[in-house]
Amino acid sequence: MEDKFRLRGDRDNVRIDVYLSERLSLPRSKVKRLIEEGHVRVGDKVPKSSFKVRRDMEIEGEIVADEPVLLVAEDIPVTIVYEDDYLLVIDKPKDMVVHPSLGHRAGTLVNAILNYLREAGGGERPGIVHRLDRGTTGVIIVAKDVKTQEALSRQFHERTVEKTYRAVVEGVVRDDEGVVEGNIGRHPADRKRMALVAKGGRYSFSRYKVIQRLAGFTYVEVYPKTGRTHQIRVHMARLGHPIVGDDLYGKRAKRLAERPLLHALRIAFDHPQSGARLTVEAAVAPDIEAFVRDHGV
Repeated sequence: MEDKFRLRGDRDNVRIDVYLSERLSLPRSKVKRLIEEGHVRVGDKVPKSSFKVRRDMEIEGEIVADEPVLLVAEDIPVTIVYEDDYLLVIDKPKDMVVHPSLGHRAGTLVNAILNYLREAGGGERPGIVHRLDRGTTGVIIVAKDVKTQEALSRQFHERTVEKTYRAVVEGVVRDDEGVVEGNIGRHPADRKRMALVAKGGRYSFSRYKVIQRLAGFTYVEVYPKTGRTHQIRVHMARLGHPIVGDDLYGKRAKRLAERPLLHALRIAFDHPQSGARLTVEAAVAPDIEAFVRDHGV
């Protein structure tokens, strides 16, 4: 199974594996395999992963499904908060991995959506446009065809998608609102973690505001402009207020919650077909509501 793509470069001097990972919403490792197997072309030539993209350069190729990980439909309930002929928006539950991988062949969001689309007589290959961490709940967009996926991916790349998250963080945040920004890259001492780094990494920006101050905690709303790995978790930890339940960046995680209390509340984007601005929201997860209620002052 494969999907063809054709893109025109819109910036200069960026590695082609990095560029295609962003534009196609694919893991960089997947893009590198596509390049190595000859599925990416610039003109009539197959580039190396380190090849630098230039503005107006035409890039084409095929997205070929990985053989080791078969997309198997599984009868797993999903909560649909919006659906039309082109896309659907899911309220992702906690502890669900988004994509199948060698470590998670079953029980993923893709497995569940594949079953849903087949039963509804829809497409055979759901296109996840963006990602949420395993423990994060809330809205996630699924394209029903490649054209829709590419159109939505462009909006994420151009940062015209508006995302709103809710989170409970450790400690009482002093300022009513603020901004965290800087380059995010791998933590120099712990490769499992991301961090704001002085050299390298990729630019990140989040705005936050306090919704409610609790007894020893704060309920916040976060508006990330960029979409880096673990961005909100890294940014809140940098403020000295890690997300409650975050055992990677938090201080008292497992004593407070079973998962990071982070919820993708709302997403707004231009519909790829009509162009109308669409805003979709998923109700705050019950465990977050319960924590806020139990720790109110």
